[in-house]
Amino acid sequence: MSVHVHAEATLCKVSVLGRKLLPADVEVLMGVLAPAAPLQTTGGAPDIPLEITFYDADVLPVELLLALSARRLRAAPLKLVAYHALLAHSLSRLGLTVRQSLRAPDVKPRPGLRALALAGSAQSLDKILAIVARLPRTELSIFVVQHVPEDQPHRLDQLLKTRSDYTVLMPHQLCRVEPGTLYVAPPGFHMRVAHGLVYLTNDARVQFAKPSIDVLLESLAAEYREAVLAVLLCGFGQDGVQGCLHLREAGALVLAEDGNDCGAARPMPDAARDAGACEQVLPLAALVSVLAAALQHEGDQPSGPALDLFLDALHACCAQDYRGYQRDSLERRVRNLMGQLGLKQFSDFQRALFSDVAVFERFSAQLPVGVSSFFRHPAQLRELREQLLPVLQSFPVVKLWSAGCASGEEPYSLALLLEEAGLAERSHLFATDVNQFQLELARSGLYPLSVQTSARQTYQDSGGTGHLDDLLQEADGVLRVAPRLQSRVLFYRHSLADEGIFNEFQLIICRNVLIYFSTELQTQVLQRFAQSLHADGYLVLGPQDGLHALAREQGFVPLSVGSSIFRLKAGP
Repeated sequence: MSVHVHAEATLCKVSVLGRKLLPADVEVLMGVLAPAAPLQTTGGAPDIPLEITFYDADVLPVELLLALSARRLRAAPLKLVAYHALLAHSLSRLGLTVRQSLRAPDVKPRPGLRALALAGSAQSLDKILAIVARLPRTELSIFVVQHVPEDQPHRLDQLLKTRSDYTVLMPHQLCRVEPGTLYVAPPGFHMRVAHGLVYLTNDARVQFAKPSIDVLLESLAAEYREAVLAVLLCGFGQDGVQGCLHLREAGALVLAEDGNDCGAARPMPDAARDAGACEQVLPLAALVSVLAAALQHEGDQPSGPALDLFLDALHACCAQDYRGYQRDSLERRVRNLMGQLGLKQFSDFQRALFSDVAVFERFSAQLPVGVSSFFRHPAQLRELREQLLPVLQSFPVVKLWSAGCASGEEPYSLALLLEEAGLAERSHLFATDVNQFQLELARSGLYPLSVQTSARQTYQDSGGTGHLDDLLQEADGVLRVAPRLQSRVLFYRHSLADEGIFNEFQLIICRNVLIYFSTELQTQVLQRFAQSLHADGYLVLGPQDGLHALAREQGFVPLSVGSSIFRLKAGP
């Protein structure tokens, strides 16, 4: 990272470039923020105004966050600008005023589509079939061209008829272009479209190919201009590059398959990418999802089959599995992020997410539910204090798992409960979450002063025997978790949706997480909890999760009538 300081008599501007702070950079920034810094005017005058702009950083070290808060506490003029949404969130969370300078995704909105073109060569047959099988029925005209030897049977039209609701034709000369129809270029002929008609010509090969991708795409550029969406799939040679360039010049959207999907048959999409002939390069699963969203009837929004395909693409391309989350919650969150990014169409949002690292990271941070608080559901924690912790005293080593810990309030609350019960020294407290950004917030151990009043009340309501100050200590205008308790929590990334068990625990706490999962995923997670729980251990679910019946089906029994604390059923 590089820190640039430009100091004047009335203003000090600091620019912070790069993503990761090096020790030398932290030292420079700490010097600028210090009350006795050389940049401060002499004679007891107040600090000169300071403006710090973070261009790439998404996380700051604890000591720097405390220094920023300390400057705010002494009312020294401070202006913060963050280009990264995650950093802006973490700063504002601590009560710091920050202006977020959003960089709009490099995705231009598109006019209404009239035509879709799918083109490929070697190893593209399965890709074409996979795409067409998932396209919703529309009034678009679809054109498919694939390089095939002229002396071999060509059955692409027959294969597509079994996978599509579109009318599929291998056209004849001067066939009229109709809406809702898919046209397959016949072998041995170039296929062109002009004036609403399909033209077949037996001209010489273009780039050693007949039918030629270039010939078709150039004609579509002239016929439909910007109302075309074209996709170039796997293949050898250069055919298709010039046609894609013609389409881009006409204002059409051109996508290419990621060459990593194509094995040896990557020269064609790679050539289009290198020539700047395609707007984006995407893996096949993302292409399928983007095209289905662009063609769907529901106004290109995150709902129905389009949302399902998007979640499949996320899992296949990005190893993020949200397929078991409740659809209503997912839709709301995706729509909210689309609004923040100024993207009205779901297909445009997907193109941004699958090609822009900043958009993907922001999505990954904001999509999972991360609401938490200290000593949440205090009545249940009182039950835990009075009935569970005395039983855990019998174990020589106690292992606890806070699953879905969000920003850390729950595991830190548990750490204090364990200390007050005399169990801290022989306990291992694991806290996991799927959201890496939330885990970074939790590891920092910093929280805004605004939570102090409510935390003090819930601590007392939970049966606390000491003082909240034993857990949260004021430092430079924020609350900081006591180091002795902070060191007792082991934070790890773990996905409840698609990762298995990793230890045996005497106590598992997972509250206000499963409520956002589908019934199928809730069942899978409860089964994993059953496999992870010691025979004499306890599972604590949220009082509002509504999982009593499902928990019983998976072999759990409540500690008492109406309790959301469970034990494993004894016997078969």
